[in-house]
Order: sequence, then C-alpha cells, then structure tokens
Amino acid sequence: MSPSRTTPRHAASGEPDFPAWLAGLPDDALVRLCVLRPDVANPPPASLDVLASRLRLPASTARAMGTLTWPDLLVLATIAELGAGSGPVPLRAVSGRLGVDDDDPAFRTSVHTLRELALLWGDESRARIVPVTGAAVDSAPVIAPQPGEPAGADLETAWNGLSARALGVLEAIARGRSPVGALGSGASETVRAAATELADAGLAVITGADGGEAVVPRVHTLDRARHGARPHGASLLDTPAWAAPVAAATRSTGTAATTSAATRTDASAGVAALDLLHRCDAVIAALSVLPAATLKAGGVGVRELRRVARSAALDPRELPLLLEVLAGAGLLAVGDADVGDSAFDSVWAPTEAADVWSAREPARRWAELVLAWWSMPRAPWRVGSEIEGGGTVPALGDPVGPPAPAERSRVLRALSELDPAAEPGDALLPEVVRWFSPVWFSRAGSRPCTETVLEARRLGLVVGTTATSAARLLAAGSATAGSPATGAPGVDDLEPILTAALPDPVSEVIVQADLTILAPGPLVPELAAEFALLADVESAGAAITYRVTETSLRRALDSGSTAAGIRELLARTSITPVPQSLDYLIEDVARRHGRLRVGSALSFLRCDDPSLVAQVMGSAVAESCALRIVAPTVLISQAKPLDLVESLREHGFAPVVEDTSGAVVALSRPVARVHATSPTRAPRVPTRAATPAELRAALTAMRSADRVRSARGGAGTGYTGEAAIARLHEAASSGTAVTVSVVDAQGRSTSRLIIPATVTGGRIEGIEPESAEPVTLPLHRVISVADLDPTR
Repeated sequence: MSPSRTTPRHAASGEPDFPAWLAGLPDDALVRLCVLRPDVANPPPASLDVLASRLRLPASTARAMGTLTWPDLLVLATIAELGAGSGPVPLRAVSGRLGVDDDDPAFRTSVHTLRELALLWGDESRARIVPVTGAAVDSAPVIAPQPGEPAGADLETAWNGLSARALGVLEAIARGRSPVGALGSGASETVRAAATELADAGLAVITGADGGEAVVPRVHTLDRARHGARPHGASLLDTPAWAAPVAAATRSTGTAATTSAATRTDASAGVAALDLLHRCDAVIAALSVLPAATLKAGGVGVRELRRVARSAALDPRELPLLLEVLAGAGLLAVGDADVGDSAFDSVWAPTEAADVWSAREPARRWAELVLAWWSMPRAPWRVGSEIEGGGTVPALGDPVGPPAPAERSRVLRALSELDPAAEPGDALLPEVVRWFSPVWFSRAGSRPCTETVLEARRLGLVVGTTATSAARLLAAGSATAGSPATGAPGVDDLEPILTAALPDPVSEVIVQADLTILAPGPLVPELAAEFALLADVESAGAAITYRVTETSLRRALDSGSTAAGIRELLARTSITPVPQSLDYLIEDVARRHGRLRVGSALSFLRCDDPSLVAQVMGSAVAESCALRIVAPTVLISQAKPLDLVESLREHGFAPVVEDTSGAVVALSRPVARVHATSPTRAPRVPTRAATPAELRAALTAMRSADRVRSARGGAGTGYTGEAAIARLHEAASSGTAVTVSVVDAQGRSTSRLIIPATVTGGRIEGIEPESAEPVTLPLHRVISVADLDPTR
C-alpha cells in the first residue's frame, strides 16, 4: 500500500510540518540524507511522504542516533529539553544553555550533523524534532544541562569540598554505561549519604520515589568525573585533554610533529607484526603435524587449545586470536586430512593456501591477516566466556554476541580520530570510545573496547592507545555520523603502508658465546632461510634471537650443509668472531653426523664400525624398533626410516638417511593439509547501499509521484502503508488520539478511536478516550490511520 496524504503546515507557527520540510530540501541534501541513513532508502520509497515516514520509525531513528558523537548527542538532548518536540526552539537558546557562542565551531558542526541526519529539522535559526526522536533522546545515555548548575570555578569549588565517599559514588556512575545511579532498597546508608551530599552541593539530583530512587549527576559534574578539570574557556562540546598531543611529541610543531609521531608508531607496529608472523608460523607448523580436533557442537575446545599451545610454544591465552585470524584468512579450515598414514576426520588444519602465504613477503602476509581480523565475524576475546544455558564459547565456533566487525570499527575509529601524537592511556580508553560512540558504549560497556585494543596491539594496528596508519586507513572506510562508509581497503592498499612500517632487512648478525645468534632486524630472505635451518628462533621482534643446538645443527647437516659451509656462513655474516664454543659444537656434531646410515627394510641400519653397531644393539632402540643383525655392519628394522632415525637420536646417536646411491637425504614428517569446504549455512549477504546516482533517480521518481497525486486531488488526512505505522508511533510517543481503520476476517472494515500506548510485536495497544477501556488491535489488519478533525 502506498500512502495518500497531503503535507499541511503547522497550525500554530505557520511552518511546514516534517514531510513538507523534507520535500522542500534540495536534491543534494536528500541524497546526502539517504547516504547517511541507507536503511530509509532501501527499497526506494514510493514518495517523499513514505521517506518521511521511514525517517520517523523508531528503528531508523535509533540507528541514526547510534552514529552520533557525545557533542552531537548533547546538543540534541539540549534541544529536546527546551521543547523542540512541541514547537520551534531558537538555536541561540540552545547554545546559551550549553554555554557556547552561536558561532562556536563544535556547536555548529553538531547542528549541521543533526540536520543532515534529519534528527533536527526546521529553518536555519530554529530547531524542531519529531516525537520519535524525543522518545529516543529520553532513553539515550545523556543528560541535558540545566540552568544554574555549577560549572567552571563554581564546579571546582564544589568538587574540592566533596568527601571521598561522594567522589567514589560519582566516579562509579561516571564510568558506568548509564549516567544514572540507582538507589534501590539494597543501597547502603553510605551510598545514600553520598548521594545526598552530591545533591546538597548542587552536583546531582535525586529522582524517583522510595524504592525506585536514582541519583543523576549534572552534566558538567559528569564531564568533570569522566575527563578531569576543563581548562578555562573550554566547553562541554570541546574534545577533552586526552585528545591533545603529549608533551614529548610537541617539541616539534604542526605537521612535522604529527608525521614524526606517526612514523614512530608505525615502526613499533612493524615490530609487533614480525612477532605476529612468527607466532602464526608456529601455529601452522604445529597443526601441520597434528591437526586440532573439533567438538561435537563445532569449534575447538579448551583441552585441544592447550595441546596446540604447548606444541607451538605459545601462551594458550593468545592462541584463539591466532587461530581465528588464520581461519579468517583462509589459511586454516575444517575438514578431513591425512598426515602420512594417519587419517583425521573433521579437524582444523592448514590449507594449501598456507604454503603459498608462507612464501610471500612479510608485508603482504601481514596485510592479509589484518584484513581477515577486520572482517571476521567472531570475536576471539569472547573465547572461554560463559554461554547462557551452560558451557563456554569455543574457538572457531559459531559467532556469539554482537557483530564483531562493528565493535572493531567503533573502537579503531575512535582512536583514529585522535592526533597521532595523543596517548590517552588504558585508563581513559573507554572514555575515548564513549566520546565518539556514546549510544553504542551504553549497550556494550568498556570490555569490548579494552579487548579489541589488545587484539589490535597484537595485530600491529595499535601501539599503546595510538592508532597506526594502517588502522586509520581501515577506520576511514567505516561510516560515521558525518560521513558514509566507503568500504574496507584491500591488500594492495595496505601493503605499501605495512612495508614502510617494517624494519629494513639486514645481512649481518652477532654470534655470541652462549650459542645464540642475534639478528638486529629481519634478515634478508636468503639468510633467513639458511638461519632457519641452522638455528631455532628463540625470540622474534625488532631483533631476532636464534639459538644453535645439536638438533638445529643436525637439521642443517641433514639438508645438505657441511661443517665447512656452516663455518663459512657464520664467518661471512657475523660482525663478531665466531666463538670457540660454537666451533667445537659444529665440529663435534659434524664428526658424529652420518656415521650411522638408515635405509628401508622397512628400514636398515649400516655402519662401518662393528663396535658402534654393538652399542646400538645394546640400547633400548634395539627392542623398540625391532632391530636385527643381518651382517656384522648391517642391521634391519621393522620401524619406518624416520621413526628409526628419531629413536636413535633420542638415545644419543647421530644417524643420517641415505638413498639407493648412498647419498644423504633429509626426511621430514608429512604435514596436514585440508581443502576448505563451503559452510553449512549460507553466508549473510550484506545489503548493497544505493549509489548517489541511483538515489537521484529515486528522488526524481518520488517527486514525480507526488506531483501526479497532487494533480489528481489526492488530498486527505489519512495515512496508509508505512506512513500509518509511523503515525501510530508518533501518536504513542505524544499520547495523541487517532482513528484507526481495520478490516476483520470477513473483509468488513471498522474504525476505532484510540490513544496508542505501544506499537510493538505486531500489535497496537492503547485505550479508548471516552470509555478508558484497553484496546488491542492486530497491526497487519490496519488499513489506514487518520488524525482527529481539530474542529470537532
């Protein structure tokens, strides 16, 4: 059904009502409105009246308010407090109540944002809001300023006179989700006394009756508790002190200081990225040998997480993030896998794409992980949290809780709004996010903020509480109150930023007497491959520490290196002399290496030294590997060659594997690889936002439809379709009586005069004005809604 209604003018002031004001806006403004509030333009409205109706729906209004910053919300609350829901309010009165000038930049920016979102309407010097917006403001986490409340020096005087208990109560309210502290029947006498002290000082007001009382701080007091004392001349709309560059960064000025701070931040992020790649490599290596089993309900359980963490030498607490990011990048998948002769059903293991990814440049590998984290539906920090009904959230299971990408976007966008030289610190991090997303923060609380930042630090997107250049690029693609979403950047967009952030590769190392090798940065690819065989990575970051062991030297010798080649490599790359202890170790391992030769019988063992053969037969290996002498220098075994080699090495021997020609070959364990399968449930396809060109075409059609209806004399006072639903919501908000026409099961139509109370759950609940009897009507049977004739 399409609505049929003219748009009258406001009877008291002669101003047009909201639909008429909307129709009078230029096309550019309407296109901008539909871009900022895409839900009202999909599907394209049939007329401007339908567009006006959608803008007044509670769900759409709530979405729009969710994009507002704290200054925007404070301005809107002040406008509502001054009565803009019942008539025009001069903007001069609004700015006066907020304690700012009419031309204050922050005030004008907020007013402009509210007008663009159609949360504020009317001429340029006055403001009005629709009833649905007023109802949304009433439930929003904001307090409008009141005349005469302490501010500036008066506030500081009153603040300094508060007791510790009053300050504690105020601090608890300020850090909570809602700026209201409940004083229920369970409140202690200490809390009640503190609330009374705040009220007596004029810093709060106690509302409600016995049993349902609440203490509500004044807005200037709330601002003081959250952000500290304001400098002289600062207003409630000005960004707090935590947004200013820190003193160390202000030694340079202007663009130079900002660039220097951003460069330092990106360099620190590059160090975190190298550590991330090292840990991801460790996880892939661990799952290649023994994949992670899945739970019956899906996901990976706590016991399996601990096993994988031990195998990869990682902290179990950081493993969920690594698993989720690798899975999001398509490097891990669930399926059936074969590792050698062992078959695994329904396990998480590396995909074939993991081998391709491992061979790429570090910056590109990092970029792929960052984009996977940015868009993946699960929040790793929720792993281990309790689920309603029992149990805990598993890793790699079904998504739980609010959409994780939206949480990341809110948090990183807030940090990206700050100067690169600003460092608010962990304690003020929730207040930073609340300032830029107050409505969302009131629902989510502080934990998603802190946990998301912890994940971003491990990804190299945040250093301390400062967003990197990569994080700012990601955040720039998300929507804000003043700008629409432009989409996430791609790998090619991120890779240059990350390449610049990574330390330059080096070709020199420092060999130390404790058998460690220190690389002062990432090694060039050729050396990195050689040192990966020669030594084990002990720690990764800006500098990489390798440790040389007998096992690592055997690995290098197994791959074809010689003792002379290893010495030449160290002498060529080390800026310090090779320690004698390392030289002795190389000589000892090389001397013993290959004295035993392993082949297949399943496998055989040969040695030119009969005494060494006797030592082997006298060890536990003879029994465990079923060794049998077939000649004075030849043994055969029922164990596979690799199993035999590992058993001999565990007991102190140093065998090598040879082929049919007697040449030394290197054997390694087979690795698990699975083919990623399509998910059992179809993925949610996001609704595509209309382009500006499509919106202009839709507006042209809407204006044409309005002109045709006007020419046909379609004037009337009835609302149908979406306009009827919007009118019912308005009537419920304002307590206005309307006439509702409904059709029954037999197709007969009747009209009822009611005052709607709620419009929800597919029903209209209200009362008849004359009899005061409750009325419930099914929403799907409503055919029209009409206003009362004001002359009757």
